[in-house]
Amino acid sequence: MGHLNVKNHIKDSKNQKIKCWEFFNCNEEGCPAYYSKNLNCWLFTGTHCRNEIQGMFLDKVEMCLECEIFKHNMDVETMFETCKVFNAQVKEYRKIVDERDRELENMSLELALSLSEVFEALKKISSGDPTVRIPEKSEIDLITKLKHMVNLTAENIGEIVDQSHEIAISLAEHFDVLHRVSKGDLKARVTGSSHIELLESLKNVTNETIESISREIKERKTAEKSLRKLEALKSSILSAIPHAVLGLDKRQIFFANDAVESVFGWKPEELIGKSARILYRNDEEYEKMGKLFYPAIEKKKKYAVEYPYRHKSGKDIICMVSGSVIGKKLEDLKVVVVYEDITEKKYAEAELKSSREQLRYLSAYLHSAIEKERMYIARDIHDELGQLLTALKMDLFWIKRKIPSKNRHLLLEKINSMSTLIDNAVKTVQQISAELRPGLLDDVGLSAAIEWQTCEFWKKTGIRCELNLNLPEDFVLDQNIATAIYRIYQEALTNIVRHANATFMRVSLKKDEENIILEVMDNGKGITRDQISSAKSYGLTGIRERAYLLGGDVKILGFPGKGTTLIVKIPLKQMVDTAIGKYIKEKLFDINSRNRQTE
Repeated sequence: MGHLNVKNHIKDSKNQKIKCWEFFNCNEEGCPAYYSKNLNCWLFTGTHCRNEIQGMFLDKVEMCLECEIFKHNMDVETMFETCKVFNAQVKEYRKIVDERDRELENMSLELALSLSEVFEALKKISSGDPTVRIPEKSEIDLITKLKHMVNLTAENIGEIVDQSHEIAISLAEHFDVLHRVSKGDLKARVTGSSHIELLESLKNVTNETIESISREIKERKTAEKSLRKLEALKSSILSAIPHAVLGLDKRQIFFANDAVESVFGWKPEELIGKSARILYRNDEEYEKMGKLFYPAIEKKKKYAVEYPYRHKSGKDIICMVSGSVIGKKLEDLKVVVVYEDITEKKYAEAELKSSREQLRYLSAYLHSAIEKERMYIARDIHDELGQLLTALKMDLFWIKRKIPSKNRHLLLEKINSMSTLIDNAVKTVQQISAELRPGLLDDVGLSAAIEWQTCEFWKKTGIRCELNLNLPEDFVLDQNIATAIYRIYQEALTNIVRHANATFMRVSLKKDEENIILEVMDNGKGITRDQISSAKSYGLTGIRERAYLLGGDVKILGFPGKGTTLIVKIPLKQMVDTAIGKYIKEKLFDINSRNRQTE
């Protein structure tokens, strides 16, 4: 019906214009068209058509062109006015678009220039120039942060280079100054400063000697005498260095100190003028060192590496090699190289490592032997003493039935007292046997042993315990792993009682694809870092050793006032093929054989 009314209204008003608010029965007083009573409603911005506020004519032109009011009220004069509004709004939009284009163009230009500046700075840094800096100010926040990171990186690289190359650069400066003086440049001085006392002393001695030479030289004889002093100083400096020092020019030896004889067995005069190849074991290692050494020293100004060499006697040695460029650039391939013989040090390290491994093997053997002995002792105590006590109690029961009626009351009292003592002895035997080696660990498994030990701990200490055992029922664990985890758990409980002052403990035992994981957490005072790393923490050392021998890992976390967490991970795959595993199995075989013979 409303649609028919609209059509009839339009039909009745063909010869006169329509008021939109009457046409649509609108009483929106906030609508600008309604407020102005202007019939050209499409020219107003913010009209309330279709239950929402409309924008400018350009925004709602599609809606207005389809509107009956627009079709009916449009005439030549109104069309002209509409075109003016349309033209004004188009110009306004054009102005906004032009402003946005200029902003984007300026931003793109600044971005391109800033990135170019950043890339140029990074290129200089990568080529070995850590002094480069770029201005950080930019309208783009990302560019400002990027420039700051570049400057910070350059600053850090500069500090690292200065600190790590101080000794090599100082020695190179000494040799460079001495070389220049030997060529007649008496104005050369060692200018670099160092916090190393030896380098400062060398610098002072060198500069004082050169100064003395420059004052004394007046004629040829004086100059020759001064040069001889300089050569003597050069020789004394080289002799003062305990390591072999060689000067190389395109890998040809042009000077050597006396220490080369103690390192390589060659006298200095035997090496000068020869190729450095004489010090290497073969051509391949000689070429490899050249490819590593010169590119590295060109970028870093100093290079240090451990490398094998050959003594004059034919034996192989290992040297710590440190090199530095003579002068400021590597154009002439002139370098000074220091060789420190570390062969004995390497042998000592190998011996120390071997000794440690042997101690670990022995520790593994002792742990396994002790566990086996514990198991046999526990079984002997449980079986032998248990049977004897049981038989004794049966005899007391027999005697109890056979005693005469005379004085029966007193005898029964004594027999009951003896029976109670026997019961206590049985419990004591069971307790000692369980402490030596809980039968649950061998008969039922690790989970049952952990659960029993936790219950006993709760009863004895009163510390509340939460136990989470997440091992599958059909899961069978290797006996060595089960024993190690059980003993580690016992040690953890001991530490909680002695040191933690805890009132609550949480225990978790689970497995993943590769490991079995034990986690023990308490709410005590929390272990400190010093206690974790202390050599006197024998319990923690024992925990680490037990885990290490099975290829496991131990983490101990302390939180002051909040407690301590122990996490132990042990691989499920046993070390049967390792040296330790073979060693342990051989010893355990000997123990088992001996015990079987005894039985």
